[in-house]
Amino acid sequence: MKYKLLPFLLALLLAAGSLAAAPLPDSTRIARSTEYQDHHFRRAATPEGAAYRVEIMMKDSARGVAKTYSLSSGKLHSYKAFLNQAPRIRHGAYLEFYENGKTRLQEVYVLGILQGERRTYYPTGELRRREMVAPGQPTTGECFGPDGEPVAYFPYMQMPVYPGEQAGLLQDIGRNTVYPRLALRARAEGVVIVGFTVGKDGKVQDVAAEEPSADASVALLQAYTHLQEAAVQSVRKLKPFVPGRREGEVVEVRFRVPATFKIL
Repeated sequence: MKYKLLPFLLALLLAAGSLAAAPLPDSTRIARSTEYQDHHFRRAATPEGAAYRVEIMMKDSARGVAKTYSLSSGKLHSYKAFLNQAPRIRHGAYLEFYENGKTRLQEVYVLGILQGERRTYYPTGELRRREMVAPGQPTTGECFGPDGEPVAYFPYMQMPVYPGEQAGLLQDIGRNTVYPRLALRARAEGVVIVGFTVGKDGKVQDVAAEEPSADASVALLQAYTHLQEAAVQSVRKLKPFVPGRREGEVVEVRFRVPATFKIL
């Protein structure tokens, strides 16, 4: 079962509304820049140790596109239209590609929200999935085998599941957290956001705490390093998850969770 790419791309641009209606940019005003990302698609300070190169083209002060290339192969990995906010939000077409150059995924976002038709493909170009995504609505669609024949529908993305689910996750983070003495003395309270990856084996890895928010109190800023260390240690002690799946295949999934410090 074959589908032509051009009509779908036109539909993506029309669904993005303002993108389709906006005038073509003046090529003399287009700004270009390059960024690097690690294998979790987090921004890297230098090309050394990075996994991806991101070529960014700003069409004007508000709109841009980012093309992400694999540094190992030099091949295009993804294409993303975005709005230039802090942080950038997806707005318009989003596509991913296989190493052979064929399309893997097609989606459309409006103001950062996924909606409309999602399509995925096998490396051969055969349609793998076609489904409709709408905010607050059940996702419905069709799935196909490599031979083009229909198969039972299953969700595109299944997130990792912690024992006790979300409540159990937050409860265990609280139980695992030891309030640092220096933070207690300074009566520093606040929330530390911790990022981590749930590996294909379900175990927590690559744990790192984010920097404090701009409006953090002076006491919190002074003790933040100690709170970060305590938060990271609490996440490292988490039990294994049931790993996540994408298109039915086990994958790594990046998470962000809060570790709350409050003196009672």
